[in-house]
Amino acid sequence: MTGKNIIVNIIIHARGGQGAVTASQFIAEAAFLSGQLIDVHAYPSFGAERRGAPIQAYAKLSTEEKIWDRSFITNPDILLVFDESVLNQEIVSSLKKDGTFIVNSDKNPTYFKETYDLSKQTKIIVADITKLAIENSLTIDGNPIVNTPILGLLAKALPILTLDNLKKIINKRMNKELSKLNNKLIEQGYNLAKTL
Repeated sequence: MTGKNIIVNIIIHARGGQGAVTASQFIAEAAFLSGQLIDVHAYPSFGAERRGAPIQAYAKLSTEEKIWDRSFITNPDILLVFDESVLNQEIVSSLKKDGTFIVNSDKNPTYFKETYDLSKQTKIIVADITKLAIENSLTIDGNPIVNTPILGLLAKALPILTLDNLKKIINKRMNKELSKLNNKLIEQGYNLAKTL
């Protein structure tokens, strides 16, 4: 520990039914397993609560102090985007200049840098998690489930969030067959990540 409190603020942008709230809980729990944090929070923000509507979920990770502030995050350190169709300039501009932008997309990181005028300090991580989920039959009613595989991309950006700890949380929360598939896809997501 540095003696200086560091809070990592993460916003997940997704659509209702994509598992953003569950992912925020997995992030908080897995990060806490590192033993390097004093406190973690995970909570949702709903507008119109319906499948397909844009939603946000939040995770806050603190190294030295208890987190008392449960307000919504306005300038995140990390933006984690499950579905690029929810993106707009306002969302992307909310990211801190030296933040990390992670998106599920078949496009290259350069596309997002140029389209949204991201700063040189911004780390961009992209992988086609939708394709990965479909190819491995991780779907519900034909819809790809991206909330766990995309955590592999986050692990690439946030060393405190190890693949091993993510897998421990998955194993605790899911049956053996689902755990095995999700753990495999988290690792594949990690390996597929294109960074800029």
